[in-house]
Amino acid sequence: MKCKNDIKHKTACSPSHFTPYALQLTRRVLLIYCCLLSTFCCLLVSGCGKKGQPTLKSYERPAPPSGLGAIHRESEILLSWEFPKDKEDTLKGFYLMRSSGGDSEKLSFLENDKRSYTDTAFKIGTTYKYKVVAVNLRGIIGKDSDVITLTPGIPPPPSGKVSFKVGNDSLILSWESAGTGILYNVYKSYEKGVYSSIPLNKQPLTGTSLDDQLDTKKVVYYTIRSLMGNTWRDEGKESEEMKIDPSEFTPSPPENLEAVPTREGVYLTWKEPPENWITG
Repeated sequence: MKCKNDIKHKTACSPSHFTPYALQLTRRVLLIYCCLLSTFCCLLVSGCGKKGQPTLKSYERPAPPSGLGAIHRESEILLSWEFPKDKEDTLKGFYLMRSSGGDSEKLSFLENDKRSYTDTAFKIGTTYKYKVVAVNLRGIIGKDSDVITLTPGIPPPPSGKVSFKVGNDSLILSWESAGTGILYNVYKSYEKGVYSSIPLNKQPLTGTSLDDQLDTKKVVYYTIRSLMGNTWRDEGKESEEMKIDPSEFTPSPPENLEAVPTREGVYLTWKEPPENWITG
C-alpha cells in the first residue's frame, strides 16, 4: 500500500507502512544518535571538573629542602632531609646531587613523599658534597638545599657488653667502652632488629650509660653504636641487642612487716617497696 501524501489527503505514514528493512535502518539511526548524545553528555560532565588556565604560582620555583644530614654507617651513607608535607602535591619529586671534586651529578631521583636515601657507591677517605633540590609538577627545579660535606672514615669498633638496671621509675642502660675518644649513640625500638636512624640521645654520648624512661607495658629493645665525632657521624657496627621485658622485672621485697592482733583478727602492715611500677 502506498502512503497518501497529497494536499487533499493529509495522512501520515504509520509504522505498519514501513518495510522490515526500513524499520531496521531506523533503529540503527536511533542507536547511533543515542550513542552520540551519551558521549556528548559524558564529555560535558567531565569537562565541568577540569581546572582553568595554569596560574603563575604553578611556575614558581619550589622552596629548598631543609635539614640535610648524613650518617656514615659501615658500608652506607644515610642521607635525610625535610620538606613540608602539605606541599608534596605541588612536587614531582627530588633530585639528590653529589660531587667529589668536580661538578655535581644527579645521584638519584626520588618521589615527592621520600625524605631519605642510602648511598652505597662511595670510597673511604674521599670527600663528597651532597645537596637536594625539589622539582615541581611542571619540571621547574627549585633552589638548592644547604650543602653537606662528608669524608667517610674507618668506623670505630662496636661497644662491649650491654646491661641494664631497673630503678624506681627509670631504666639505666650501660655498656663497655669501645676505646678512648669514642662517642656513642643509643637506639631504641619496640620491634626486634628494626631501628630508626635517629638515636635516642640528642647529642653523642661521651660516657657509657644512659637513663631512659621506664616502660612497664611493652617489651623494648636497645642497641648501641660507637662513633667518631664529626659534623657527620662515622658509626660502627651495632652492639648486641638488649631486650627489656617488664614481665621479668623483680621488685624489692616489702620491709618492716608487723602484725597487730585484735578481737576481729590480725592486721598486717608493711613498708611499700620504692619502685613506682609495682602494681600490688
